[in-house]
Amino acid sequence: MASSRVQPLDDANRSASGVRPNCRRDQLVIAKAKASTEMAKSIERRIRHTVMGAVATTLFVAIFSVLIANERLEQSIVTLDMQTERDFMLELAHQDKPFQWTTATLQALYIPRALVGTVEVPQIFRPEAFPFAGEIHSGDATFMVASSETANGRLYLAKDISNFEQQEAVFARFLAILSIAMVILASLLARFTGRRLAAPLTRMAEQIAITEPAPAMPRISVQYSDLELQEISGSFNRFLDEIESYVQREKSLLGMASHELRTPIAIIAGALDGIETREQSSPTDQRALRRIRRAVDEMGANVDVILKLTRREAHALAPVALAGTIEDVLDDATTARGERERVRFHRLAEPVVMADAALVKMLVRNLLHNALQHTPGTVEVRLDAQWLEIADQGAGLPEPYRRQLAGDTAHAASQSRSGLGLFIVTLVCERLGWKLKVGGTEGAGMAVRVAFTAEAGQ
Repeated sequence: MASSRVQPLDDANRSASGVRPNCRRDQLVIAKAKASTEMAKSIERRIRHTVMGAVATTLFVAIFSVLIANERLEQSIVTLDMQTERDFMLELAHQDKPFQWTTATLQALYIPRALVGTVEVPQIFRPEAFPFAGEIHSGDATFMVASSETANGRLYLAKDISNFEQQEAVFARFLAILSIAMVILASLLARFTGRRLAAPLTRMAEQIAITEPAPAMPRISVQYSDLELQEISGSFNRFLDEIESYVQREKSLLGMASHELRTPIAIIAGALDGIETREQSSPTDQRALRRIRRAVDEMGANVDVILKLTRREAHALAPVALAGTIEDVLDDATTARGERERVRFHRLAEPVVMADAALVKMLVRNLLHNALQHTPGTVEVRLDAQWLEIADQGAGLPEPYRRQLAGDTAHAASQSRSGLGLFIVTLVCERLGWKLKVGGTEGAGMAVRVAFTAEAGQ
């Protein structure tokens, strides 16, 4: 894609070029670990809140019940005491004479009916209407006052209940201190309970978080005291078994298919060599043979890539001069297509990376073939110290291919040959630990940038 149609990707993206081979994997593990930690904290918090809520509710009900019981008990005692005092006063009183009794805790006055209004009533009985029953506060003292009619007159009683009130205040302070102590104890208990109950879940989440995709993935422990956790860990291990089995079958099938394809490809290539050596083909036939040759070469290269990617053994790393590799790919690809004049190589730097040379060559070949296939115009190849960019003037990248390059490989099998090439590009970049970024829009060309560093591939 020429600069007149699609601008190169912003240089601000250079920061992505510092991605190490395992950076993406490490970021995923960190993200999963953070998610599991947040989950464990959330479970611990819910347990803590549940315990605190239960304790607070129980404490509130208990204190409320104790206060009500204490109040009723106090009322019963005072009422019984007042009734006893009343009976005693009536026994002492004469029917025709006033009678007054005063002790440290009791004031009593009896007035015969005939003398009502002529006998002075003590101050403590005056503010209230007759008859009366209730508490009256006088200074620092509290009295239970009762004035009522008798058979022959009126009886006034004032019982000092300050001692009861003081005991009630002491009891209330004791309940307050006890409540605070219970809240503190409940908080500690809730925290301890939450951590203890969430600890197995946290341990399981950490084990799952560090489980990375691999041919043989480690299994998590099933040694839990809780039956539910044993079932979860066992199910997860069985899930890993199924994944490994499925991947192994797919890999075996892909490897066998690739091996089987190499034979017909070699036969076709050999037949083409034989036809070309006879030099008896017409110009039309020669054009058809060149198209067949390009298709065979592309198919052979794709089969080699697939075979190499299906082998999970460690690849030999060596210094790779990217400029020389790109020149070799340009010569091979454009010579076969006869389109060297359509490719412009801008060598902005001479980077050398530690990588698998064969994978790097396959990556550049697929990117270049894709660009040449989708545009009749110029293809721009730019090599910087930290990235390689190939841009074309074609119709741009359809949305399904953009999702594929973004990491959605679920539909890769249903794509065309170009889709297979782009899929291979994503796999190679993932294997090398390089960063792939796509620019341009559908209908306005495309720019694909591969970011790397000198340590890429290590």
